[in-house]
Amino acid sequence: MLLMNIDHDAIKTLLSHLTEGLNVEVKSWIDPADPNGVAKIVKAALALRNRNGGYLVIGFDDKTLQPDVTYRPPDVRDTFHLDKIQALISRFAFELFEVGVTFPEYQGLEYPVIVVPPGVRVPVAAKRDLIDSAGKKLIDFGDVYFRTLSANGTPSTALAQPQDWAEILEICFENREADIGRFLRRHLGRDLASFLTAIGNAGAATVPAPPSLRDRAINLLNDGDRRFRAALDAHPEGKQVKASLGTWSVALVIDPARPDQVPDSNFLNIIAAANPQYTGWPPWMDSRNFRDTDSTPKVKEKAWETLIVSLQGWSRHVDFFRMDPSGDFYLGRILQDDVQEKIQPNMVLDPILVILRTAEVIAVGLAFAKALNWDMESTRLGFAFRWTHLSGRELYCWSNSIIPISATDRAHDAVAESFVEVPLITSPNAIGPYIAQAIRDLFVLFGGYMMPNDAIEHWVQRLVERKLP
Repeated sequence: MLLMNIDHDAIKTLLSHLTEGLNVEVKSWIDPADPNGVAKIVKAALALRNRNGGYLVIGFDDKTLQPDVTYRPPDVRDTFHLDKIQALISRFAFELFEVGVTFPEYQGLEYPVIVVPPGVRVPVAAKRDLIDSAGKKLIDFGDVYFRTLSANGTPSTALAQPQDWAEILEICFENREADIGRFLRRHLGRDLASFLTAIGNAGAATVPAPPSLRDRAINLLNDGDRRFRAALDAHPEGKQVKASLGTWSVALVIDPARPDQVPDSNFLNIIAAANPQYTGWPPWMDSRNFRDTDSTPKVKEKAWETLIVSLQGWSRHVDFFRMDPSGDFYLGRILQDDVQEKIQPNMVLDPILVILRTAEVIAVGLAFAKALNWDMESTRLGFAFRWTHLSGRELYCWSNSIIPISATDRAHDAVAESFVEVPLITSPNAIGPYIAQAIRDLFVLFGGYMMPNDAIEHWVQRLVERKLP
């Protein structure tokens, strides 16, 4: 059952910092037995499915994103029982798909979250009409719904318009190609990257890729790390964090750059809505609704900049990021291994978390570039990565201790760096080889360890399909 694959911690984090996006819809309380409630659930679920999955969060005001305490049903679990919700979807979805329902707790109360899986291969349409008691038609046979951006950059569920169909079909084709890609990667293994490169470069050997993309990414990484350190120095808890804990950072540069763009609110609305939110704490997350106003984004030197220091409670994070509409994005984080209570700081590096965080950054970067309308065929994304405070650590899967890792030595170098170039046309389902390239020079520090390609592919797919345990 899909329910067994729901990432409950991610959804709990999602509720604690709730924001709407193309993959997250928020609704106040709905009655699944009332035609209007049925219409809202069905439209949202079909729209999210056509957007390649996401979450319908119920019980929160969609304007304030605060809990709706007025119309809360007496028995939330019974009202939104999986069997009832699945029956609605199966009744109205032309192409059947399974959903999950979970009930995370927020401020002492449970709220239903309907989880819509990815993997759409054919646009999902409504297979029957829905008419209320007054004779008003709420759903038409053949309706296709989609999560899209309105004129002011805010996400909404609506009937698919002509301008949406190219994106809907692209999502479906990407999922079909992913099946072929997984087959090839499974059987060609490490030879796949060179095989694809050879095909892509056939007849073009005399036109090498410009070297500036790597240079831009490294320069942005260095500048971002400097700003990250300065921001921590200025924060009451920052100096101790900076001195004692490991970090990982990434610089994303999109080529060609757009130097004339300005960091207005519309840019922020678009990237906030476009973030797929594969986890509850995604890279470049939208912090505009945080209670701590120091954590909200601010325009500094022609980019949106944010520092989040959250070291209390069950979910601990330190993030610093900059988002420049010209095509430069920086993210710096304290290693998750060093801000949780299961193990001592500076002792281990969880390789599964490395894979998931690296994959999420690349997938989110692709989503940003697409939402900002960079050309699909010609645009390239350059990602520069850096991990610090590695010396003396060992590879250990503390987040899932049953996973064995055969690394034989601790790291002796303090820093690891890598760079990878990803064409914008790449599907999120096909980023596995790029993840392997990005983490290779990091893992090899641990006694020459190399993560098997099929293991990397497994975790990447679990992330993009939102099936993390």
